[in-house]
Amino acid sequence: MVAKAGSVDLCSCPTFTGDPSFIGSEAEMLRSISFHPSGDFILVGTQHPTLRLYDINTFQCFVSCNPQDQHTDAICSVNYNPSANMYVTGSKDGCIKLWDGVSNRCITTFEKAHDGAEVCSAIFSKNSKYILSSGKDSVAKLWEISTGRTLVRYTGAGLSGRQVHRTQAVFNHTEDYVLLPDERTISLCCWDSRTAERRNLLSLGHNNIVRCIVHSPTNPGFMTCSDDFRARFWYRRSTTD
Repeated sequence: MVAKAGSVDLCSCPTFTGDPSFIGSEAEMLRSISFHPSGDFILVGTQHPTLRLYDINTFQCFVSCNPQDQHTDAICSVNYNPSANMYVTGSKDGCIKLWDGVSNRCITTFEKAHDGAEVCSAIFSKNSKYILSSGKDSVAKLWEISTGRTLVRYTGAGLSGRQVHRTQAVFNHTEDYVLLPDERTISLCCWDSRTAERRNLLSLGHNNIVRCIVHSPTNPGFMTCSDDFRARFWYRRSTTD
């Protein structure tokens, strides 16, 4: 069952304009978007710290009426969970915020989630019990939502220098592994998601930093996008006798 976004404690946002060919325009640079699973709403994170919710059928924009709900710096990541009853945001202010997907109010905030470093990404596990995040401290973390504590730290990336650009940590399709591109070596770091045991590095074959990685939700394949103007698709072929 997919939860519908509600309108509790929401205020209209005057920065939105719409027409049939263009959903919206923002006064600040867009950093992250996430569609509601129903396709009727879209969350938008920008250079501005205020998170925006758009109704794509009416072209209306809404924000929480409680200023304390909002981040204090640019929003780098925003993602719905599969049932849309929650969503998560990560910000340049170093915080991760968990939101109610119906009332659109902030439920809890993980302060200094990456020791004060910018939070680059935050996504849900498939069962929505955990959040996987990454930060400019070159560390990925697995958070337990019910307790708000870090269960696992995935370290070893960024040994050749502190991360400068944003990238994402992702699960593989079975969630047995966590993947995070290493900025300096342009290779892929991989860990066992439960034990944090690090696997061999995989050279990604790009000539510049990897800005984005997306893994298939159903198959052993992923894509990487780089500042070398290339996107590369990786797929693990099964061996047959």
